Formats: sequence, C-alpha cells, structure tokens
Amino acid sequence: MGSQKPSHACELYIGNYMSELFLDGSKLMHHLPRVNRWKKGAEIAPIHVEVSPTSGCNQRCNLCYVDYLGHKAGLLDEKILVDMVDDFAEIGVKSVLLAGEGEPTVNQGIIPMIQRAKEKNVDMALNSNAVLFNEKMIEGTLPGLTWCRFTFQASHKELYNRIHQGGKNDFEKAIKNVKAAVEFKRKNNLKVTLGIQQILINENYRDVLACAKLAKNLGVDYYVVKRFSKHPKNDYNVPENIYQESVDLFDEAQKLSDENFKVIVRWKNFTKDCNRTYKKCVGTPFITQVLADGGVYPCSQFFKDPNYIYGNLKDQSFKEIIFGEQAKRVTKRIEEEVDVTKCISYCRHHSTNIFLTKVIEEKLHENFI
Repeated sequence: MGSQKPSHACELYIGNYMSELFLDGSKLMHHLPRVNRWKKGAEIAPIHVEVSPTSGCNQRCNLCYVDYLGHKAGLLDEKILVDMVDDFAEIGVKSVLLAGEGEPTVNQGIIPMIQRAKEKNVDMALNSNAVLFNEKMIEGTLPGLTWCRFTFQASHKELYNRIHQGGKNDFEKAIKNVKAAVEFKRKNNLKVTLGIQQILINENYRDVLACAKLAKNLGVDYYVVKRFSKHPKNDYNVPENIYQESVDLFDEAQKLSDENFKVIVRWKNFTKDCNRTYKKCVGTPFITQVLADGGVYPCSQFFKDPNYIYGNLKDQSFKEIIFGEQAKRVTKRIEEEVDVTKCISYCRHHSTNIFLTKVIEEKLHENFI
C-alpha cells in the first residue's frame, strides 16, 4: 500500500495546473455580483445548469449514479433544448453541462442546441462514453464546446466491458471516436479541451496508470481520476479509503504530464472527508438540473421526487420555472427541512454550500484583498 499523502511533485503539480482547471472547490468567487444579490434576497438565475438530453443509455455501468431510476428511455425534444438556450442567454446562465441520466449523444438534438449556445455565448460542455460520438456528432458539437470529457473506467477491453456493460465492441468504438475527435480538434485549431475521466472503484483501482497512459496515447489534453460518489438509493458502493491502494499508481501517472498533457489526481476529493460543516443546503439557486422528461430539479438527490420539482419544460419555459413560485417553495423547503448529513456524498452543491455559508456568516473579510 502506498502512502496516503500526495508527493511533493504532486503538490507542486496541483499548484500549477489545478489552478487552471480548478476541478475542486467552488468558483463562486468569480461571480460575486450574483452572490451579493443572492445574499440580499434578490431573485437570481443559476450560474450552471446540468441537462440530461436523454435518460436512455447504450451502457449499464455498475457505478451509474442514477441506476436507481431504472434507465427508462426518454428524450428531450430538440425545440425544448434550443429554447432553453435562449432562456439561458436571457437570464444569465453562464454554463451548461450535457450529462445527467443517460448518454447525451443518444439525442441528436444536442447538435443544434450546442450550435445555438455558441451563437448566444453560453458555455457548453459534454460528458460522453464516446461510443456514439461519430463523425456527425464530432463535427456538429466540438466547435461549440468549451470542453468535452470522455468516460473510460478501464484501459483494456475485458475490464472495460465488465464495468461499462455495453456492446462487446464498445471499447474499440470509443477509442476510434476519441482519436477522431482529437484529430478534428487539431485540424480545425479548436480551443475545446478534451479529457478522459476515470472514477476509482472496486474493479479498476489498479488500472489507473494504464488508463492514464491510454489517455496520453489518444492525444487528449488531460486525464483525471476522482473518487466514487454514492447516491443513497443505489446499492453499489466503494470503500472510502480505496484510493490508498492506488497512491503508487497516482504518483507514476503524474510523471506522464508534460506541456501537452496533464494528469490530474483529485487529491482533495480523495483525502478530504465529506464533512458538512454547514447545517443547511443554501446553494441550490446557483446550480440547476434538467431531466430528460422535462423536469427541473435543484439537485440529483431529489430526481423524480414530486416534492422537490421546480416545474416541467413541457408546461413552462425554463425562465418561467426558475423564477416561479414553485421553485421558491422548493428552495425554502430544502433550506429549512433537508438533513444535509443524509444527502449524496460529495454532491455538486457541497463546495458551494461551504463558500456560501462563509458569505452568510460574513467570515470572508471581503475588503481585505
């Protein structure tokens, strides 16, 4: 077993590169005017929205965080996707991630959505397993994306198939499509950041170095490994300290970094316990989730829960929903009634809540810069 702490090289590396991508912590310091409006009780639009273009998926990964929903096929209509972008631009949503319940590339409607977002200056990102990321999808999406992250839970076909549980040739298809995406980016001099993500689980904790090498060989900009986050309604789980069995591989993987490729080990994500120092979840106004059935929710903890739905895009526009009375009631209910100790570990709002709690308690000494 390796040591539990990152090496000096890792600490130096984190200081140099993590500051560029900043995958851990909150970025709300970049949005203080909106934070100040929120603190004063004013109505605000979310800064970030995660959209599930579909609830269908071509794989059945054993670690899927929405496994409890049953993978029922659903698809957001192209018009809804595009109209959402217009609302995002109007009310001030800054970024959108296509991910969520299923594999986003199942829905061809994301192509015009991303193209409209580029026209409206709304930052777009995509999470994908890359299996369906064919030539049409590459050409239609990459020019309008800020970043695109491909999920590879293993470096070789046998383990990949055991974890991803898709088609028997999915590994080869994903490899081919990532290579094509890299080539298209270079040929067209695109600024989109391409990466590969691995989540450390029971089946792959000794495959880290090999996966990092695969990522570098494919030509993406970075490889990142992070911890597993369990939803309370799912059965699959991973020991909190499993990363300790991979520290030696983390150190070796980081040596692959150079001026064109970075290995990111999310050390804070691994070594820092999910201690909720705050008593209330106050961060939901800043991040919103949209599901494939049109439901708009505060977070993944409450997907499909009728008590915590803001509204549905089949009945109202995003703007109407987010500034509606139902959204206000749900936000208040979460702040006053939800026991945060029982929420999904390492949730999207965790770092946001830490930051906002300090703002509320006026511990930031904002005049001392």
